[in-house]
Amino acid sequence: MPGVNEMTEPKPAIVLVHGVWSDGSVWREVITLLAHQGFLVVAAQIPLTSFDEDVAAVNRALDNQEGPVVLVGHSYGGGVISEAGNHPKVAKLVYIAALAPQPGEALGAILGKNPPAAHVEMRPDKHGFIWATSEQYQDAMAHDIHRGLVHLAVAVQKPFAGAIFGASVGKPAWQTKPSWYLIATEDRILNPETQREIAAAIGATVRETPTAHMPMLSRPEAVAGIIAEAALTGS
Repeated sequence: MPGVNEMTEPKPAIVLVHGVWSDGSVWREVITLLAHQGFLVVAAQIPLTSFDEDVAAVNRALDNQEGPVVLVGHSYGGGVISEAGNHPKVAKLVYIAALAPQPGEALGAILGKNPPAAHVEMRPDKHGFIWATSEQYQDAMAHDIHRGLVHLAVAVQKPFAGAIFGASVGKPAWQTKPSWYLIATEDRILNPETQREIAAAIGATVRETPTAHMPMLSRPEAVAGIIAEAALTGS
């Protein structure tokens, strides 16, 4: 039993950053699992209109937290947290099948390092935004989840401005803050070998799960598990 003068250190807050063709609701199962463990969880809603605007949206979410934060990014969101993670409230980073650029490296260049298993034809609409069809989502992003979840994910997707993948990060936060990386070993859009190379390059603590590119939908326990591990390590 703790002594009278012993205080339990509060758990860090967790801020989640989605990728393209998603919104914050993609984290719903993960949020529930982490909330049951006593974590305060916030899903940032990034606009996907430009890299700078996405980073600004995450910074606003970080400003609103009272204590240290574990910042989590999926897919393109990994690039966003690599920049936003320089915020002084961010203590740790977690990458979920995510991009984590080297200094000055364009996000899109990472995708081409090892050919993905699926080819997705990206056709911008008249406003320059790119949407996913249900067939593209099922084949490339989430071949291991049932069609009902795919339809929901496609219905709430945010289209993205193609220019965001030309962005780069001058001083990635993983250079100064401890990082974790969850590899999706059946990923058809971000080659698992690329994920392993990224994780090694940033010195991350690595975990793997047998799933496609959307582990928060197919393997929420694995996603919540690595986030909780990062949050509790050293606390």
